[in-house]
Amino acid sequence: MKKRLFPLFLALLLLLSACGASVSNSASAAAGDSGSMPGDMNGWTEEASADTAESGADFSAVRKNAKLILNANLTLETQDFDKATADIEKMAADAGGYLESSSLSGDAGSRHASYVLRIPQEKFEAFYEQLGSSVHVVYSSRSSEDVTEQYTDIETRLATLTTKHERLLALLDQADKMEDIISLENALADCEYEIDSLTGSKRHYDDLVGFSTFYVDLKEVQTLTATPEGSGFGAQLAQAAKTGTRGLVNAVRALIVGAVMFWPVLLLAAAGGGAVAVLRRRRRKAREAEQTEISTKKDDR
Repeated sequence: MKKRLFPLFLALLLLLSACGASVSNSASAAAGDSGSMPGDMNGWTEEASADTAESGADFSAVRKNAKLILNANLTLETQDFDKATADIEKMAADAGGYLESSSLSGDAGSRHASYVLRIPQEKFEAFYEQLGSSVHVVYSSRSSEDVTEQYTDIETRLATLTTKHERLLALLDQADKMEDIISLENALADCEYEIDSLTGSKRHYDDLVGFSTFYVDLKEVQTLTATPEGSGFGAQLAQAAKTGTRGLVNAVRALIVGAVMFWPVLLLAAAGGGAVAVLRRRRRKAREAEQTEISTKKDDR
């Protein structure tokens, strides 16, 4: 009885594998079509300077039925570096996120910190606005990548492979020939390898979709960068005037700091210059006296 049923199970297994491959290819083709769409059809992208960092646009409706990977980039400035770094880390923790990586460089007065923060997707908008309102924003941008098709493809292939795995186990239980057992065990090993690989990919997408990524650069400055209060010609002139004034002040400040820092060198240079001037004066007087003496001798003759 087992020998009669075994060919039937093999035929069903081959049919199931063919159907699974067809479904997988269809999903992959759909994913490829999605990947070839323009950027604005495959998620959203938005760049903003400081005047639009607090726009508060809500994209929750767009993300409701889609698998979107959300990213944000912000360049921030602060005059109280220690407080700003503590606030950023606290805000991330309060939002249910975590610090993936960070770096700190520079000396007091010109320090620089870089953060990679992972924030739950449902807190993306709130955290984005909170950063913009608590620290001075110089530049900000945010974007999304739609991976719905890829994710659906993985789920479909996993379901097909899971069913195939169950069928292979059933066939293995009924196989009584050594060559059939070896063949089925090899097929099971291949099937389990594919399942593990797809499960890892699905877990990776779940992490990227579940937690958005914030790339934050924080700079310590003495004077905050002026941000334009409009886009008209007058606003641009005002911005240029503020930038020029700030540049002049910084240049004068740098000269004063440099003079204080290198005062020994300046003192030696001044002393050297004075010594050279004295030597030249003495030589000139000696030369004049010599010429006067020669002239006197000629007159006496």
